[in-house]
Amino acid sequence: MILITGATGLTGSAVVREFVRQGRPARVLLRNPAKSRAFAAAPGIETVEADLLVPGTLAAALDGIDTVILISGADDRMVEAQCNLVDAAVTVGVNHIVKVSGMGADPHSPFRFGRYHAQIERRLQAADVGWTILRPSQFMQVYYREIPTMLADGTFAQPLGDTRLAPIDIEDIAKVAYATATGGGHRSAIYEMTGPDALTMPEICAVLTSVVGNPIRYVDIPPEDKRRRLVEAGLPPRFADDLDDLFRLRRDGGPESQVAVEVFEQLHIRPTSFAEFAQRSAMIFRGTSTPDQLWASGWQKTDAGVVQ
Repeated sequence: MILITGATGLTGSAVVREFVRQGRPARVLLRNPAKSRAFAAAPGIETVEADLLVPGTLAAALDGIDTVILISGADDRMVEAQCNLVDAAVTVGVNHIVKVSGMGADPHSPFRFGRYHAQIERRLQAADVGWTILRPSQFMQVYYREIPTMLADGTFAQPLGDTRLAPIDIEDIAKVAYATATGGGHRSAIYEMTGPDALTMPEICAVLTSVVGNPIRYVDIPPEDKRRRLVEAGLPPRFADDLDDLFRLRRDGGPESQVAVEVFEQLHIRPTSFAEFAQRSAMIFRGTSTPDQLWASGWQKTDAGVVQ
C-alpha cells in the first residue's frame, strides 16, 4: 500500500488522479476529514485522518504502508511537517519515500522554500529508509494566476526580462511520482525535471494568444512592481517576498532555464509541451471554466487542482 500526503493540493491531487487512472489503490492522508468527500468517487482510494504537524497521529496512518509519496503545502512549517513524516516512517518500518521537492533546492538558495526543501532532503537522505527525490521546475499551472489581467487588458506582466523558463505540467510530475513509487530501480536517485521547451515570456504569450483568441502581450516589469501587484491582489506580504526572491533568481538565469527531460526518457513518458498544456486548458485561459470545475467533472480529467 502507498500513502500520498498533500492529496488535496495541486500536486498531490494530480498524483491521486494518476493512481486512479492506473487502477492502483492508494491511501491519502487528510488533516481535515471533511475533505474525504472529494475522494468518494475515486475508485481504490481510501482516506485516513492524520496531521503531519501532530506526530502522534502518523503511526496509524502509516500502518501497513510500504511507500510514501511525500508532498505538503509551502508554508512556514513545511520542514517540521515533512520531517515528522520521515521520522514516523522510519519508526514504523516504511520501505521507501518519494519526496516531491523543487528544482534549485539548496541550503544557500535566496528562495526560502528552496532552502526548506534542501533541509528536508538532507533529513531524508540521512534516515534509515529508501528514498527518491523529484525536483520539478516551475509548474505550467501557475500561469492560471495571470488570467484576470490577460483577459482584462491583454497583458502578461512578469519581472523576467528575456529569461527562458522550462515549466512542467503537474500531470507529468504525477506520472513520474507514480512510476518511481511503484517501480524498482529508483532508490537514492534525484531526478530534476522540466517540460520539453525553454521559452521566453514573449513565446509564452504567443502560445496563449493562439489559445485565447485575442492578443496577449508580454510586459516586463520591475520585481518591486510585481510584488506590489501581488500584495494588492491579496497575497500575504511574506509570500509576496518569497515570490520576489524567486523572480529575481529566475531573472538571473537559474536551473529552470535549462531543459531536463532525462527522467521522462528513462521512464518512457512523453513530457507535455506548453502548447499542449495551453490547448488542454483553453476553457480556463478563455475564462469560461475553472480548474476546479474541470476536476469536478470526472477523475479522468487532467486539468485539475487549484493553483496554490
